[in-house]
Amino acid sequence: MSLDLLKKELEYVSHKVYQKGYTQATGGNISVRIPGTDHVLIKRSGISLGEVSKEDALIVNMDGEVVEGQGKPSKEIGFHLGIYKVRPDVNAVVHCHPNYSIGYACLGRELPLPTVTARKLLGHVPVADVAPSGSKELAQHVTDVFIQNPGIKITLMKDHGVCSVGPTLEAAYNVVDLAEATAKQSFILTQLRASVESAVTN
Repeated sequence: MSLDLLKKELEYVSHKVYQKGYTQATGGNISVRIPGTDHVLIKRSGISLGEVSKEDALIVNMDGEVVEGQGKPSKEIGFHLGIYKVRPDVNAVVHCHPNYSIGYACLGRELPLPTVTARKLLGHVPVADVAPSGSKELAQHVTDVFIQNPGIKITLMKDHGVCSVGPTLEAAYNVVDLAEATAKQSFILTQLRASVESAVTN
């Protein structure tokens, strides 16, 4: 895929994440490897995913230095690059703040997988430990989860959000979409169980 098409895809997926309500204000960040190079496209800092344009996609090297584009890369660039370094199969990273998934993340609980679809396509959704946004500690916590759980597609981030990966941006987005639907289904199931148990005891 050409660089121009990658920028268009980053813009498109950024808008989808925002339109689905999976992040708020200027939160969230998205990146994708540039094929045949050791460079990555990543959203610049300080702009809402709902307003991202092709011009907001910066080219950075694997040390996080801006090679092309105006502005600073997302403050969470550390775990994006960390994942790319330890998972050569990953070509795209989507980090965002979907509400139901955050509920489980704040509890420090792995995401329940009540459906056959979730168990097949998500497999295992662990939790990365908490650290301040943009910190080296957070970058290490998230990277460590992907080292310790080879093959995972997404992790919850305690008190923060989620980070998904995939061979393409669309694939990484689809993982977030399924994870958030699964979190919502898990919450509904919890409420239904409580309601049934209450009715039985009463």
